[in-house]
Amino acid sequence: MANLAAEVAALRAGADLEALPRPFGPPLGTADLRVLMSDFAVLEERGAPFAETGEHLYLRVRKCGQNTRWVAQQLAAFAGLPYKAVSYAGLKDRHAVTEQWFSLHLPGQAGPDWNAFALPDVTVVAARRHDRKLRQGFLSYNRFSIVLRNLSAVDAGILAERLRCMAQNGVPNYFGPQRFGRDAGNLSLALRPGGWRRLPRAQRSFALSALRGALFNLYVAERVRGGSWLTGLEGDAQQSDRARGAAEQDTSVFEPRLAPAGPLWGRGNGGASGAARELEERVYGAFPAITGLLEQAGARFSRRPLIARLGELDWDHTGDQLRLQFALGPGAFATTVLHAALTARDAATIEDDSADA
Repeated sequence: MANLAAEVAALRAGADLEALPRPFGPPLGTADLRVLMSDFAVLEERGAPFAETGEHLYLRVRKCGQNTRWVAQQLAAFAGLPYKAVSYAGLKDRHAVTEQWFSLHLPGQAGPDWNAFALPDVTVVAARRHDRKLRQGFLSYNRFSIVLRNLSAVDAGILAERLRCMAQNGVPNYFGPQRFGRDAGNLSLALRPGGWRRLPRAQRSFALSALRGALFNLYVAERVRGGSWLTGLEGDAQQSDRARGAAEQDTSVFEPRLAPAGPLWGRGNGGASGAARELEERVYGAFPAITGLLEQAGARFSRRPLIARLGELDWDHTGDQLRLQFALGPGAFATTVLHAALTARDAATIEDDSADA
């Protein structure tokens, strides 16, 4: 346990987004994020036609100030279903105005009258039938509209050049602060008496995801420092940034593209060789207690692209206010986009309920 505690303390560097390297230079200024709930809006785009028949009812839900899991629980209760009968493609930020799809397994049932579903700040805006369950990651992209307020004095031309560079190259695909919880507290869950085995299921998921995410961030940071996050290393494993749910995806904003991919640690390993494998062994080898815990807990080894591409980036810089609009593929965090340009002071309490798919 002592070794694990020491490694968790060291791993906190991977959960501190502001401390992670920026590839295009230091932050150009500071600004306030989420001063108003409406300053952060997320629209989930599914991008595939519905079968209009089948056992699954898809609901498009608009929510404000509510988290995804809680909304799923309320939908299940209203429909008289167990929670496991409701699924969604990914979590969306609580401190935001968001729209996303949920699917309910209703074989042979029409379901309740959703016009009677009354929940503060939650609205069912559409209902469609489909022949397949909505699974994690099965979306095309998330579309963000973000207002940053109290922007410090920034040269408009320099800011525009930075944003164009980000649009052209993408940004490092760091996990954002939402993955780690308030004050990165999810990293310490596995240190509680009894360890990860004694944690409730939801907290166990938070703990394992936080540990994997912080390890990945440290690896990406090494690639950014070395300049190889974009250009690649000899022996890199490659992965499509549209690997999950490909059949459900609209390619009008993002065409599938291979990118260097780093490890999300778990049981099973492989894919990289040469210089890339050597770097992976060096970074992850510094955390034997954590990597061993992840393997014991049954986490499966997978990979995540090092690059998060931006689609349709647009901005309006007026006085001390900056409005950004862009699309991100599954799994990417809007906060990492902001990190590449500015220091954004988030007025919202960080929780593990993010646009993480």
